[in-house]
Amino acid sequence: MKNPCGTTRANILEKTEINGIPIFFGTGVNPVNSPAQFFVAWGKGILEGGLIHTFNCERQDEGYLWFVDEDEAEAKYTSVQKALEGGRL
Repeated sequence: MKNPCGTTRANILEKTEINGIPIFFGTGVNPVNSPAQFFVAWGKGILEGGLIHTFNCERQDEGYLWFVDEDEAEAKYTSVQKALEGGRL
Protein backbone atom coordinates (compact mmCIF):
# COMPACT_ATOMS: atom_id res chain seq x y z
CA MET A 1 0.00 0.00 0.00
CA LYS A 2 1.32 3.42 -0.95
CA ASN A 3 1.28 6.32 1.48
CA PRO A 4 -0.81 9.24 0.26
CA CYS A 5 1.03 12.57 0.16
CA GLY A 6 1.41 14.10 3.62
CA THR A 7 1.21 10.83 5.56
CA THR A 8 3.60 8.24 6.94
CA ARG A 9 3.27 4.78 8.46
CA ALA A 10 2.61 4.99 12.23
CA ASN A 11 4.45 2.70 14.63
CA ILE A 12 2.30 2.68 17.78
CA LEU A 13 4.29 2.34 21.01
CA GLU A 14 1.41 2.93 23.42
CA LYS A 15 -2.36 3.43 23.19
CA THR A 16 -4.99 4.42 25.73
CA GLU A 17 -8.64 5.37 25.48
CA ILE A 18 -10.33 7.98 27.64
CA ASN A 19 -14.02 8.87 27.37
CA GLY A 20 -14.18 6.93 24.09
CA ILE A 21 -11.30 8.89 22.52
CA PRO A 22 -8.20 6.88 21.57
CA ILE A 23 -4.80 8.44 22.30
CA PHE A 24 -1.63 7.19 20.62
CA PHE A 25 2.08 7.60 21.31
CA GLY A 26 4.35 6.40 18.56
CA THR A 27 7.10 6.88 16.05
CA GLY A 28 7.24 7.50 12.35
CA VAL A 29 9.26 9.17 9.65
CA ASN A 30 8.35 12.84 9.29
CA PRO A 31 9.20 14.86 6.17
CA VAL A 32 12.81 15.00 4.98
CA ASN A 33 13.28 18.58 6.20
CA SER A 34 12.15 17.73 9.76
CA PRO A 35 13.99 15.61 12.33
CA ALA A 36 10.72 14.87 14.21
CA GLN A 37 10.21 11.16 14.84
CA PHE A 38 7.78 10.89 17.78
CA PHE A 39 4.10 11.72 17.68
CA VAL A 40 1.07 11.99 19.91
CA ALA A 41 -2.30 11.58 18.22
CA TRP A 42 -5.89 11.49 19.49
CA GLY A 43 -9.33 11.13 18.01
CA LYS A 44 -11.57 8.51 16.42
CA GLY A 45 -10.27 7.29 13.07
CA ILE A 46 -7.12 9.41 13.37
CA LEU A 47 -4.79 6.57 12.30
CA GLU A 48 -6.96 5.00 9.64
CA GLY A 49 -5.06 2.38 7.69
CA GLY A 50 -2.07 2.77 10.04
CA LEU A 51 -1.10 6.13 8.53
CA ILE A 52 -0.65 9.48 10.26
CA HIS A 53 -0.39 12.97 8.81
CA THR A 54 3.13 14.45 8.78
CA PHE A 55 2.07 17.91 9.94
CA ASN A 56 0.81 19.19 13.30
CA CYS A 57 -2.89 19.73 13.96
CA GLU A 58 -4.37 20.27 17.43
CA ARG A 59 -8.14 20.39 17.94
CA GLN A 60 -10.45 19.35 20.76
CA ASP A 61 -11.81 16.26 18.98
CA GLU A 62 -8.61 15.15 17.23
CA GLY A 63 -4.99 16.02 16.71
CA TYR A 64 -1.52 14.85 15.81
CA LEU A 65 1.63 16.52 17.04
CA TRP A 66 5.22 15.67 16.09
CA PHE A 67 8.24 15.93 18.39
CA VAL A 68 12.01 15.60 18.05
CA ASP A 69 12.48 14.80 21.74
CA GLU A 70 11.00 11.54 23.09
CA ASP A 71 10.62 12.92 26.62
CA GLU A 72 8.69 15.93 25.31
CA ALA A 73 6.40 13.62 23.33
CA GLU A 74 5.79 11.41 26.37
CA ALA A 75 4.96 14.50 28.46
CA LYS A 76 2.42 15.61 25.84
CA TYR A 77 0.91 12.10 25.75
CA THR A 78 0.39 12.31 29.51
CA SER A 79 -1.02 15.86 29.34
CA VAL A 80 -3.51 14.87 26.61
CA GLN A 81 -4.66 11.96 28.79
CA LYS A 82 -5.17 14.24 31.81
CA ALA A 83 -6.96 16.86 29.74
CA LEU A 84 -9.37 14.31 28.28
CA GLU A 85 -10.02 12.86 31.75
CA GLY A 86 -11.07 16.36 32.78
CA GLY A 87 -13.28 16.71 29.71
CA ARG A 88 -11.12 19.36 28.04
CA LEU A 89 -8.05 19.54 25.89
